[in-house]
Amino acid sequence: MHTFQPYPIDMLEWNPFTKLANDGIAIVAEAGDKVNATSSFNGGVGHLWGKNVVYMFLRNTRYTKELIDESEYFSACFFDMSEKNNVQLMKVLNQISGRNEDKLKLCHVHIEHALNAPYIDEANFIILCRKIAAVPMTENTVLDPDILKEKYTERHLDDFHTMYIGEILDIRAR
Repeated sequence: MHTFQPYPIDMLEWNPFTKLANDGIAIVAEAGDKVNATSSFNGGVGHLWGKNVVYMFLRNTRYTKELIDESEYFSACFFDMSEKNNVQLMKVLNQISGRNEDKLKLCHVHIEHALNAPYIDEANFIILCRKIAAVPMTENTVLDPDILKEKYTERHLDDFHTMYIGEILDIRAR
């Protein structure tokens, strides 16, 4: 188990826009005795309803989405992508379904908990969140026709995203 230290949000030294777009995040959720993670390059951080928040988007077919729907807490985990094994981890989290096999075990990562939120212990930076909103996206809510054409092709027409907003409970780094 690694030691994570609290990280004040106003001390954030990296750009969340480029970090998310270039490296992605692992979203970790747990419901009952099931835990899963998926990688994502969609989302961000901001301020909403008087709270610091993380917002992210998961396709409706993702197993992690099912677990987030059943739970109150989740985490956003960031990794040092200069390490080759973390690049591989993010690929596995995206390409293999946790519904069919234990991809976390396959990647040799460990799940720990803080403030009721599961997180990957091998991460370098974690944001612990409490889910405060889930907003389904549909063909009617995506207003830009080019986005519909590019991102929701025939293959994904029935697989829109749900936007999740999580209140940031704590940020920790190691």
